[in-house]
Amino acid sequence: MLIQTAKNIYFRLRRIMPPMVRGASTRMLHYCRFKPTVNKKASGYFAKGTVVFSADFEMAWAYRYSKTIADFEAMARREREQVPKLLTLFADLDIPVTWATVGHLFLKECSKNKSGLTHDEMTRPPHFSNEHWRFDHGDWYQHDPGTDLLENPEWYAPDLIRMIKDAHQRNEIACHTFSHIDFSYKNCPKELALAELSVCKRLAAESGCELTSMVFPGGTAGNYESLKELGFTCYRKKAPFDIDVPKIDKLGLVSIPSGLGLDRDAYGWSADFHIRKFRKILEYASKNRQLCSFWFHPSMDPWYFENVMPKILQIVNERVRSGDLLVQTMSELARNVSANEFHN
Repeated sequence: MLIQTAKNIYFRLRRIMPPMVRGASTRMLHYCRFKPTVNKKASGYFAKGTVVFSADFEMAWAYRYSKTIADFEAMARREREQVPKLLTLFADLDIPVTWATVGHLFLKECSKNKSGLTHDEMTRPPHFSNEHWRFDHGDWYQHDPGTDLLENPEWYAPDLIRMIKDAHQRNEIACHTFSHIDFSYKNCPKELALAELSVCKRLAAESGCELTSMVFPGGTAGNYESLKELGFTCYRKKAPFDIDVPKIDKLGLVSIPSGLGLDRDAYGWSADFHIRKFRKILEYASKNRQLCSFWFHPSMDPWYFENVMPKILQIVNERVRSGDLLVQTMSELARNVSANEFHN
């Protein structure tokens, strides 16, 4: 009880700390071994520590209503530049990735109607505001150029999807909704959830992919019943611990902890500290035989991509080759968890 009270006080204080102070406090928690946090009650869940990498593959769709990023097409252009490099990096080290793909990226083209809007066939979300985005006027698809891959490559990516499929035989294409919606019960009626998932399943099937894993845009979890109805088997969701275990929910879907995001921080941390933190997470996951889940945006800061990403992936490769860790996609992990009936 005392420990929980101290945690609650700490997290309240973090909300009002300047960014540099927050960064220093987090760094100190790592040095004092209070982080990474581990679900001690589930130690020994797996035969060995397990790693999952998932990429939120979104292009311009993710940021058009962002509260913090104004130039969403610039982010998409950076993502276009870095996806092939990431694919080569992961493939060279034999590390599979679950690519959570916005469904519109399967399209090579789309067109506008007489009113200047696209996708008449799609259900529109109501206006909303959440932690990340503000959609308070206009049409949900008002930014969609209604052109094609050649003219506006920030909004279409069948070429990159082909590269993902060809780069590594164990790469997985997962669902990130068709148009990067808020998937929560509050802001996503069931009709909208089913429409978004259905078109993603269809487009993926036409490209030779079967979608069974879901990553909620911006962590806006919800509409689990729609996932079950359309044949999904698992989803990624925020969990209480940095190192945790999957859980089978009441619908029989596997909930995979989201774990740690990989990108440059706002605190001025060095590359060495990022690598040290990553190495410790792997060590704790191995020791406790639990899951360390890592997610990233392919549009990550170039500094992190160049100075941190190659080194941490090399560490994973070395530990996998030594037999210390296992790397799986989300769907592989879900199948293994369900087959072994790890109910917690």
